[in-house]
Amino acid sequence: MVVANLKSLFKFFVPVSALLLVTSVSTAIEEDLVQQEFLRLQSDPDHSLSFEINAPIEFVFEFLSQRVQDYTDDATAVSFVHDNFSSENSPGVGSLRITTMENGEQLVQRFLRYDPPTAYAYITDMEASTIDVPLSYSLASYELADINNEGTLLQVSVVYRASSRLLSFFVSRAFNSALENDFETAVELIEAEYSQSD
Repeated sequence: MVVANLKSLFKFFVPVSALLLVTSVSTAIEEDLVQQEFLRLQSDPDHSLSFEINAPIEFVFEFLSQRVQDYTDDATAVSFVHDNFSSENSPGVGSLRITTMENGEQLVQRFLRYDPPTAYAYITDMEASTIDVPLSYSLASYELADINNEGTLLQVSVVYRASSRLLSFFVSRAFNSALENDFETAVELIEAEYSQSD
């Protein structure tokens, strides 16, 4: 997962002296800012990438949305908290996805969209998360399209804001690198697992 992997990559890109200026204080995001950034996510993301995956769309959607621990370094478990949903096993808009890391830190993401198997989007709630990375927030959108009933086209877009303007360049480099690494790993795992189940 991008935000989880950002912590180690950020240390690689940023000089130690600059790291001392980072504070772990984050503020809650106003809902109108969330809506504004969600619109920007659709039209003008900070970074986006796409992959063709040799696995069916339903398989890819389930793997990416519910099995974060399988493709994120140091993640050990994923749980969901559903509010006002009829099925406890089915995420939806408003559901929280909580990823627990090896060191016990947690990353909390709230689904803003959940339309299986074609799309989902979430905001990373840095206020509720215990993982310490130099972000005020990040939003991610996943768009999936079927390719001839045999494969899936995945488009991932993100917007984010560094917790410090001083470090925004370094955060951008680290975030984009983490995004690419995460999804290269995820694509390999999805294709390998699907080919074994076939």
